[in-house]
Amino acid sequence: MEKLTKQEEEAMQAVWKTGEGNVKVFLDNMDEPRTPYTTLASTIKNLEKKGYLRSKVERTGRTFRRMYRATALGRKASKAARTKVRELFGELVEGV
Repeated sequence: MEKLTKQEEEAMQAVWKTGEGNVKVFLDNMDEPRTPYTTLASTIKNLEKKGYLRSKVERTGRTFRRMYRATALGRKASKAARTKVRELFGELVEGV
């Protein structure tokens, strides 16, 4: 599994918080300062190309939206990130 960039990690954090959604929903779930919409959209598309996300098109009336969700690889990255955070937190607590 290749290492995610900081921007990709931030996008994946929003995906993990949301579960399934579109770029607008992910943007709403990001912490301030938020990434510009177009930058996030490009990052999400790149994550899909890398296999971390999967998308499908949903239709509501005349509106089409691309909905994204994490793949098995994306969930594995989530687990790895949580493990890293626990390790760092443990080191901080031990150092106090």
